[in-house]
Amino acid sequence: MRSPARRRLRAVLPFALVLLFAGGSAAQRVHIQISSGPYYPGEAVDVHVIVEDYDEHPTPEVAATIPAKGRLEFVGVNPATRSSITIENGRMIREKTVRFVYQYRFFPGAPGSTGIGPFTVKQGGVERTTGPVRVNVAALGKSDRVRIKATWPRGDLYPGQRFAVKLEWWFEWDLSERLHEYRIDVPIFNRSDLFRFIESPPDRGDTELIVQTDTGPVSLQAQVVERDEAGRRFKVVTAERILVPMRSGEFEFSGASVVVDEVVRWRRDLFGQRTPQATRKVASSDDRRTLVVRDVPRRGRPESFAGAIGRGFSLDVSANRSVLQVGDPIELTLVLRGDGNLEGAGLPSLGAGGGLAPDLFRTPTGPQGGVVKDGAKTFRVQVRVLDASVREIPPISYSFFDTDKKQFVTVASRPIALAVRAGEVVTAADVVSGAVKGTSPTDVQDPSQRRNAGTSGDDTGRDDGIRAGDARSATGALVLSGANLSIVRDHSLLLAGSGAGSVGAVAVVSLYSISLAMIAGAFTYRRRSDLDPLVVARRKVFSEERKKIDRARGATGSEAMSTLAGALRSMLRAAPGARTAELDDFLSQCDAVAYAPASDNGEAVAAEVIDRAHALARSIEETVSS
Repeated sequence: MRSPARRRLRAVLPFALVLLFAGGSAAQRVHIQISSGPYYPGEAVDVHVIVEDYDEHPTPEVAATIPAKGRLEFVGVNPATRSSITIENGRMIREKTVRFVYQYRFFPGAPGSTGIGPFTVKQGGVERTTGPVRVNVAALGKSDRVRIKATWPRGDLYPGQRFAVKLEWWFEWDLSERLHEYRIDVPIFNRSDLFRFIESPPDRGDTELIVQTDTGPVSLQAQVVERDEAGRRFKVVTAERILVPMRSGEFEFSGASVVVDEVVRWRRDLFGQRTPQATRKVASSDDRRTLVVRDVPRRGRPESFAGAIGRGFSLDVSANRSVLQVGDPIELTLVLRGDGNLEGAGLPSLGAGGGLAPDLFRTPTGPQGGVVKDGAKTFRVQVRVLDASVREIPPISYSFFDTDKKQFVTVASRPIALAVRAGEVVTAADVVSGAVKGTSPTDVQDPSQRRNAGTSGDDTGRDDGIRAGDARSATGALVLSGANLSIVRDHSLLLAGSGAGSVGAVAVVSLYSISLAMIAGAFTYRRRSDLDPLVVARRKVFSEERKKIDRARGATGSEAMSTLAGALRSMLRAAPGARTAELDDFLSQCDAVAYAPASDNGEAVAAEVIDRAHALARSIEETVSS
């Protein structure tokens, strides 16, 4: 006979199993969906990480494994909550489903099999990990209907030297009618660790050529012409981008590539417009190319060389004054012009090459910052003339490395005429006494007599001090000749005084106070005037862009991300050496959201995103303040 306990266990067991399976059905689930193939190198593959049955808040964190062959970009996350009510047997049952869709884009590298993922999802103490998804990347054929070429000047280049990468994209004339989309990749544009990119001002061009890079699309002004070749008609799109090498070495780059989606079948939409129904890939690529960046020669480097590399440099110098006396400051404005790296060009010692001799001029020491504007770099420095024999600001030498001649070239400014007077020295004989008009020096009481007079009355016989004689004339003017300035230790005598004396004391205190305030003001003004104009301009940029980051709070979707990316890129232009992998990753995420067609879900950008943008802004500022 079974015990009551066993009978109760058998009765409860079916309900426990039901609850167990019910709990399993509500467990958190994570899986991956990708767009259908075929897949080609450089062509985006849409990847969705589906997260279900997690709590609505906080948003789960997703960590992606970096792919070995290709590049993975985060686009955004779309949360969705669905509630439903059902009535069964007179009971109302509420159900709530929470679903997050994390959107990524994967750009395959070389042809072959490659993996996407795994992805790890965390929320609180719950963690789920997906498995990787394998995709087969097919090789694109090389069509003669399109071709692309990226070229740069032959020969050696040097760090800091500007050079242009020229793009030429050819495609058959009739293909332009069926060209749906295109993607151009130029591998040299992805090497932000080797080059600094200078975006040309927006000139008037025929069209814009969009080039995809690791940090987002780049728009280049382009011209379009038609050409005939071997009886075939082509359209040719040409564009340029300026690069500046940051270090020397020999580098090899894969050739540029282009993939065109050609429409092979059309259909009409509800409004009668033609829309693509079927497309095919037409691709081409350029040959691999090598770039050699040499160091500027150290042998024979002139003392007046300060990093200028290029062609046709010149130096103009002007002074804010030409008539002065020995010791007076002169502000010199030096304007450097030339076809080269104005941003990296510095100012050599003003005494280099026989310029401002140290025994005749006092010149600033240390590096001097300048400001680049309108194709010129301007430096402002203060010098002082030390000798009255100086008759001019002599020519100041400036050397640069000529990239055409492969040698150093020295230019000089024109001299500036000066009129220098000797400084006036005030001696004791030039001090005017305070004697009363009509009196002679003999009218001044003898010091011994004043001392004897000062010891009468209450002061007679005191050994610990003598009262100071009155050093004022009858008119109240201060007379220092014969004044008794001995020490008085009697406090009552020191504190006693007439009304006029009190007023004089107040005047003296006021005079000292005003003098100290003027000295403090002059010191502050000097500190501000000594600041590098480039530093002042950079601080202003940082302050304005931080305000833009703050204004992104409350903005939604692409607007907020575009504001954050624009602010950080503006700060990078002021501090180009502050670029890091973390910053590039954040910028690419901002661009992905900003360019996503359906990224704006009406919700404000998360506070964590604003905080991260502020942290990256601080890191940019720290690189130039350290």
